[in-house]
Amino acid sequence: MSFGTVPNALVVIAVVVVVLARRLSWSELENSDTDVWRGPVVLIGVGVYQLYDRHTGLGVVDVTLLVIGAALALVAGVASGRVAQVERRAGKVFFRLGMPGLGIMVAYLVVRLGLAGVGHLLGASVSGGGALLVSMGANLLTQSLIIQSKAHRDAEEYSTQ
Repeated sequence: MSFGTVPNALVVIAVVVVVLARRLSWSELENSDTDVWRGPVVLIGVGVYQLYDRHTGLGVVDVTLLVIGAALALVAGVASGRVAQVERRAGKVFFRLGMPGLGIMVAYLVVRLGLAGVGHLLGASVSGGGALLVSMGANLLTQSLIIQSKAHRDAEEYSTQ
């Protein structure tokens, strides 16, 4: 591990800890599209910047790993979004992942880190922090869209504001 990857690893770890802590506790879901896409898009942007900053060409292994990572992110996002709990309290909508969602997120992170390890062993240039942040952002965006959809379906007040 080079000195340049240590800050990337710390950023990814910090993001994962913050996201898991926030998603496990009850959080208000504002009736706003920006509440859904703001955080995940920032993560995707930082990840794309890190990938672009390396100025490396993408090989077959890189593209394959990015596609597999994206597919994992989408599947885990849909699954964790579907098991998320959504409820109304005093006219506001709240959500959390709960234990099933935590299990899905942990399994996703373990598989995604394993994929990064395989990419590193195969010499892929996009197996590190940038690819992980893009994947995590895609996962959270998918998860947030599913949760927002549940809120529209399950909580009348959410969809009428």
